[in-house]
Amino acid sequence: MPPKPIYTEIEGQRVKLTNLEKVLYPFQPYTKAEVIQYMLEVAPFMLPYVKGRPLTLIRFPDGIGNKTFYTKNKPSWTPDWIPTVYLPWDEDNEYLLANATPHLVWLANLAALEVHIMNSTISDIQYPDQFVIDLDPPEDQDFQSVKEIAFKLKEFLEQYGYHPFAKLSGGKGIHILVPILAKWEYDTMTAAVKELMKEFIKTHPQTTLSISKTKRTDKILLDIYRNHPGNTTVAPYSLRGKEGAPISMPLTWEDLENTKAAQAYNLTAALDYLKKNGDPWKGFFDKAVKLHNQEVAKAVVIPLNEYAAKRDFDKTDEPSDAEEVIAVNDRFVIHLHHATRLHYDLRLGVNKVLKSWAIPKGLPVEKDVKRLAIKTEDHPAKYIDFEGTIPKEEYGGGQMWVFDTGKIEWIQKGKTKYKFRLIGKSIDATFSLYRIKKDEWMIQRNETAENLLIYKHKIQPMLCEAAQAIPAKKEDYEFEIKWDGIRVLYYKNGDDIQLISRSGRNIIEQFPEFQDGKFIRVQKAILDCEIVCLDEQGKPVFSDVISRMHRAGKTSIANASKTKPAYLYAFDCLYLDGKKLISLPLTRRKEWLHAIYKKGNATRISDTFEDGNQIFEAAKSMGLEGIMAKRKKSQYYPGNRSDVWKKIKFTRTFECHIIGYTKGKGDRTDIFGALHLANPEDGKWKYHGKVGTGFDQAKMKEIWQQLLQLETISKPISELVEEESKTTWIIPQYLCEVTYASFSSNDTLREPVFVKLWQKD
Repeated sequence: MPPKPIYTEIEGQRVKLTNLEKVLYPFQPYTKAEVIQYMLEVAPFMLPYVKGRPLTLIRFPDGIGNKTFYTKNKPSWTPDWIPTVYLPWDEDNEYLLANATPHLVWLANLAALEVHIMNSTISDIQYPDQFVIDLDPPEDQDFQSVKEIAFKLKEFLEQYGYHPFAKLSGGKGIHILVPILAKWEYDTMTAAVKELMKEFIKTHPQTTLSISKTKRTDKILLDIYRNHPGNTTVAPYSLRGKEGAPISMPLTWEDLENTKAAQAYNLTAALDYLKKNGDPWKGFFDKAVKLHNQEVAKAVVIPLNEYAAKRDFDKTDEPSDAEEVIAVNDRFVIHLHHATRLHYDLRLGVNKVLKSWAIPKGLPVEKDVKRLAIKTEDHPAKYIDFEGTIPKEEYGGGQMWVFDTGKIEWIQKGKTKYKFRLIGKSIDATFSLYRIKKDEWMIQRNETAENLLIYKHKIQPMLCEAAQAIPAKKEDYEFEIKWDGIRVLYYKNGDDIQLISRSGRNIIEQFPEFQDGKFIRVQKAILDCEIVCLDEQGKPVFSDVISRMHRAGKTSIANASKTKPAYLYAFDCLYLDGKKLISLPLTRRKEWLHAIYKKGNATRISDTFEDGNQIFEAAKSMGLEGIMAKRKKSQYYPGNRSDVWKKIKFTRTFECHIIGYTKGKGDRTDIFGALHLANPEDGKWKYHGKVGTGFDQAKMKEIWQQLLQLETISKPISELVEEESKTTWIIPQYLCEVTYASFSSNDTLREPVFVKLWQKD
């Protein structure tokens, strides 16, 4: 039997530690406890180089020499205090971050011996702030020859104004890392590095850029291929999963001169070095410089008379034309602009200004679709990252957000026609933009973005976890009413509207009041919503909305929409005109939801409250189901259950399938006595007991008539149950909700009380 876990507190965070005696390096031997202790001590030195950088891990849960796990997606058991992020080029994986000592210790407890980092941080993920050259020697080459190349490469890089730093790889070679200003995107950086290395190889024929071992024979590979977006290099001070517990050890150039091997430092020697000398890379990021073939814009002012004439810079926070020019050529920004009418602004960096067009319907997503674009005044370069609220009385008054930004690859540039490729955080496509008359232009997309098509892959709604109380850090959350209705995702794709239930069924025909998508101000969107029916006091009536969902026939549906009107409460926005929003924080998604959604009698936004205790008491006094607490900075996790959303109910509730019923007696002789409850688990039915209270006589008769319509089956569970001889087993067509006190040791419900019933859709 495995030893029980222990818990420790690190910098105020409770951390669970397991299997501390397990040996991870058998020949030394080093245990997991010693690896964790190393992470604790090295954290102050390691964190500056890993903080904010998406991680990939190599895990050795059974120690080196056994099965390894390469991990870039967070494990399902990751606690909510470990930060994570989705990347714009990889929204299928949720990357881990290590921003504090407890995070590194948790990784060590996973036996993530190797921690690998990217060359950019999440604050500006498209713009690397370092590049790496991995000197990888052939199998039989000695370390001295690798060092010689490292020093020659140092001198070479310094000629171009760079400040290179060296670390042992912990494998065979040496890594040279170079800090740079985070002003250029990955492809600009990789092209610059490749150009440099080709130049270096001309005078150092013992080096090569060829990865193929058959081609490079006895040459040292200058591996520059870790500099592309998403690629990683083992982090400074990371362990390696190799015999001896070697460290990828940063060194001064003087210390490197006296080092005899790439695995010269193990975890013990590394800590001894740091205690004696401190961080050999101290000041690393202070040495960042521009790329050798790029220029940083000088202070220049370009007067923009039309732009300035329309604005009072004492009232608006927009950048003035008197501010210095920044490097904006060949860059673009798309703004979402909630002015008198919601629209998008496309701005292209040309001749040190931003040429601007207002596009009412946004850039097209599909090939050959054309959209009207109205030419507006040129904007100053500093508008490239402007966000804020323009006062209502000012020109363009309203909220302005950066929707996407990136670089332009020009194909054609003229006075009345442009052709270009936009490469942004979400967008990567070619467009033609041409004038049709005066200030009216047309923009056309030249290829379809398959990965951004709205119906390409259905999104599964994110699920929440139950909580018993308001979160302790209330300021980190916002709060909403927990609506007792049907969870749906509302898809708008032009005039095509779909209303997708949790089972994946399109139920838009059952709710004709939402078939006209004009209450959404954009062309394409996916909203997370709840359909609710309300009584005269404004309380949800769950049975009414379930009844609406299962109506068939136009006449029946039309009548139901009048007698049991439904309301669409929107609370999240997951996709907007070609941009997936799930990696954005909740607060930004909510801002855009409010911008695009027209509130009306039947279409409403679920109100947000800052005071959780106040809304909790108000909801309780109104007899509502409960409230939701949502972390403000949280991302959206499709199809996953996450505690960044918490449901806080006034009573414990549980949803389960009805798999049978017992024969009634007494005043229930002609109906059933109790309902048997179960849920699917690992391909079988898990029994949760039975419920026989919470019904009135009318409700029992109604349920009885529904049960009689169902096909009887053989007993679907293996457990012995009470009144088994008086039980009829039925197909699990209905679900019900019950309140309960707790679960017993065999997972049956204690003190269950029936609340409501509905048919599976």
